[in-house]
Amino acid sequence: MLKKFDFKIVEKFKIFICIALAVVLMGGVFMIIRAASGSNVMNFGIDFTGGAVIDLDLSTEARDANVKSVIEKEVKAVIANPEYGLRMEGEMTTSDSSDGITFEWRIANQYKGSSVNNDTSEEFINFVKVDLCNEITKKIADLTEGDGDAGVEADQAFVTAKVTLPDTDEKYVTAYIVGPSAAASLISKAVIALLVAIVLMLIYIVIRFTASSALAAVCALVHDVMIMVALTTAFNIPVNSTFIAAVITIVGYSINATIIIFDRIREELKTSGAKDKTDTDIANLAVKDTLNRTILTTVTTLVMVVVLAFFSVSTISEFIIPIIFGLLAGAFSSVLLAPSFWVAFRKIAKKIKAKREAKKGYVGKTATENADK
Repeated sequence: MLKKFDFKIVEKFKIFICIALAVVLMGGVFMIIRAASGSNVMNFGIDFTGGAVIDLDLSTEARDANVKSVIEKEVKAVIANPEYGLRMEGEMTTSDSSDGITFEWRIANQYKGSSVNNDTSEEFINFVKVDLCNEITKKIADLTEGDGDAGVEADQAFVTAKVTLPDTDEKYVTAYIVGPSAAASLISKAVIALLVAIVLMLIYIVIRFTASSALAAVCALVHDVMIMVALTTAFNIPVNSTFIAAVITIVGYSINATIIIFDRIREELKTSGAKDKTDTDIANLAVKDTLNRTILTTVTTLVMVVVLAFFSVSTISEFIIPIIFGLLAGAFSSVLLAPSFWVAFRKIAKKIKAKREAKKGYVGKTATENADK
């Protein structure tokens, strides 16, 4: 059905690029607002800023919704004690295993109301790993078994669900620290991984297609990453290591969608009627021929991802939501931007080639004239 329409994608490039720039500009405004308020330009998580992660391992009975609610309320109250000056990052998350369930809380790199630095780092680590873990351990023990000395009764939800504590010497409340140096290392490795992935893809495109296609793909990928960053900032999505995984995933997905169009362009250039068509005509035709496939693959992927976003825990959502942004950006760039970039770079390549041929012709003509003399 879509093939019946007269596509003028390249001719409307200015409209599409303005839409993309508007979204990027919106993200930039949110970054400026965050920076002006004293926050990071994005909602960086402890994977990037440093902090602590506290894990609580309990039996399978703790999967009960009432038990989860009590645990979240009580532990959050412990962490939020004004005396400690800690700051929780995000909400409690859970993960199931065959042995039981693990509850997890993330604490930002902050202690006694101030950011942790070299002078307070050791104090922060000792407090979280010893004092805070011990206090949470006592709180869970009181909820589960009660405390006869203090007259505290076990919580009814724990009694009903028959929650039991691990019958071993191992601690069921543990913490690990993500230091600033580890966070900085993660950032540098993430950037390197992203750049390596892009470079390898571009080498493949240059070999498989042309330099014009590779440059067009670069522009499309830059667009996709910028849109992901802009929307992630605008919606205040936490940015942890999962965000980097989402970016790399979208880079691969988007380049695949773009290659499909470039492959159709290459096939069209090989036809006998290609000489009678402009690059704009060929690009528009390629989009027209591949649009059905692009829409179907994007929509089916989006449906699955959106369902995951609704029914997953927050840590998974931190990966899924940027993926949704990236899928939309990738579909937009591969269909509405990449073909126009290809036309522009091919035009430049033709001009360079014409100048070289003209220069060779001029040199050859001069050499012939000198020989005649």
